[in-house]
Amino acid sequence: MTTKITRPARKAAAVLGMTTLMAIVPLVAAPGAEALGDNRTVTRSCGKNHVSSGLNNGKSWAQTEKESGTCAGRLSAALELVDGYRIQRVYGTKSRAYASFNTGSGMAAKYGLHWGCDNCNVTKS
Repeated sequence: MTTKITRPARKAAAVLGMTTLMAIVPLVAAPGAEALGDNRTVTRSCGKNHVSSGLNNGKSWAQTEKESGTCAGRLSAALELVDGYRIQRVYGTKSRAYASFNTGSGMAAKYGLHWGCDNCNVTKS
């Protein structure tokens, strides 16, 4: 016995399939704007900085690098752990700052934290 699927039933199935697909795709394709490893260039009032962070061999790290701008102050970086604790802010030079934390203790970093100058707002990566 052959079951014939009517045109309205096919159309309903297609709409349901597309609706489901459209709901899932943004969850898969959209990376978090602020998460460890969200490496990018940010523009602030003090200039442009490249912010990067990651995890390598059990060590979380965050780096801030100057790309351009008029700020002559020092850059800085830190890490925020998954429990909300922030490791001490590391002050670098006017060109670069680097902070790291050994995550071998089981506490992983959630964000890299970056400052262009002492008075710039913090950026998370």
